[in-house]
Amino acid sequence: AELFDTVCRTAVHVGGYRMAWIGFAEEDEAKRVRPVAWTGHEDGYLGAISVTWADEAQGQGPVGTAIRMATPRVVQHIATDPSFAPWRVEAARRGYGSIIALPLIAKERPFGVLVIYASESDAFDSEEVTLLTELAHDLAYGIVALRTQEAKLRAETEVERQREVLFRSEKLAALGR
Repeated sequence: AELFDTVCRTAVHVGGYRMAWIGFAEEDEAKRVRPVAWTGHEDGYLGAISVTWADEAQGQGPVGTAIRMATPRVVQHIATDPSFAPWRVEAARRGYGSIIALPLIAKERPFGVLVIYASESDAFDSEEVTLLTELAHDLAYGIVALRTQEAKLRAETEVERQREVLFRSEKLAALGR
């Protein structure tokens, strides 16, 4: 959670963007995108919209497409881009002019997305897309490394627990002889 918050805060406070959020691609039937962190001028936006990565209307925008296609998606003009129609009204209320959605990928499979909104249209030039794509790759790497470390610690704890159980069993058996 701290890593996610730091990335979102940095995008908004250092990068000067209007809002940033990170979502995970749920493997449920609806294929929802679940926000896990955000910073900036959000003002209820994430609760007011529905985003999926399914091959349906709510999944055809930049977020769903970035996850499905495993490639960054940019909408330079939220006010006119047809792919952003389902979210346009809520985005306009919050002053969003453009958006970039960057997939978070592990083992060649997207598991989430970093989404950044700018106040102005045409905010994401090719150089910025490259830089933000690198940020998303670094974030995904960090998430995978943390998950791997956590899994290793859980496995080590379980092995230690099993050793304790075995030791106690052997001790009880020796006392019973």
